[in-house]
Amino acid sequence: MKSIQRTTEVISVSLPKDLVKELDKTRKTRGQSRSAVIASLVNKIAEEERWTRIYKRGEKTARQFKITSEDDIDRILHEP
Repeated sequence: MKSIQRTTEVISVSLPKDLVKELDKTRKTRGQSRSAVIASLVNKIAEEERWTRIYKRGEKTARQFKITSEDDIDRILHEP
């Protein structure tokens, strides 16, 4: 018999009762499972953290190259 490999992992989460009510209200409104709602929230947080790292890297690069305007970017791109 061929075994089926799971692509998900079962975890246990404890939440305050009022938060569970909000989760269930959200899940019903979206027509999703609790797992799907929680997964989308985790993905949203991860995406926000990635953008935060990108912005911080951009700020560091701007300081390094003394970029304060779009004119500075144009100057850097067109320097010989």
